Amino acid sequence: MSKQFRVYIVPSDIQSTLDHLRSKVGLKVLEETAPGPKPIEVESPVRRRSTWIKARDYVSVRCYLVPDCSADIKMYYIPKQSHWIVYSEEVEGIEFSGCGYDGKTLLEGRFYFRNDMLIGDSIWPKRREFIDWADRVFRITKKQLRWSKELDAYIGKGAEDFLQNGGKFATRIRPDGEPAYVDE
Repeated sequence: MSKQFRVYIVPSDIQSTLDHLRSKVGLKVLEETAPGPKPIEVESPVRRRSTWIKARDYVSVRCYLVPDCSADIKMYYIPKQSHWIVYSEEVEGIEFSGCGYDGKTLLEGRFYFRNDMLIGDSIWPKRREFIDWADRVFRITKKQLRWSKELDAYIGKGAEDFLQNGGKFATRIRPDGEPAYVDE
């Protein structure tokens, strides 16, 4: 089973949300990939990318939020890409992804976690301490943002300002490389 919610948040919202979470709960932000078998902790998960909407530069997020000291993190090696990656099926963390932003378009993002894992042929629950921590992170994050029933997502203050100043929200990128805007 899993839990998730969608967000529209710009880089300034991302940083203020993470700073607020750090002040309320024990939290580390881990990169999804690493050059070795140990995950890399970062202050901000916002990264510049160069492929997305017709090769425009943009920033986005792809990381894991984990409890300060008790996270169980497993990584595996991808030989073709010569790096290690967090094993998302078993990680005791919240996957935070999306929020592609190029100054004109903002893609939706997502907070997501699984509260169980597959070990062999059996489904096992994750530790109660992790589930309680993840639920608390979800509650605190949602309180920081505004719920939009129309979008079925939470929106940050910076994202609202972006929208009011002519920016557009998108749900995904179409196969032709163009955004699928919310208002279409």
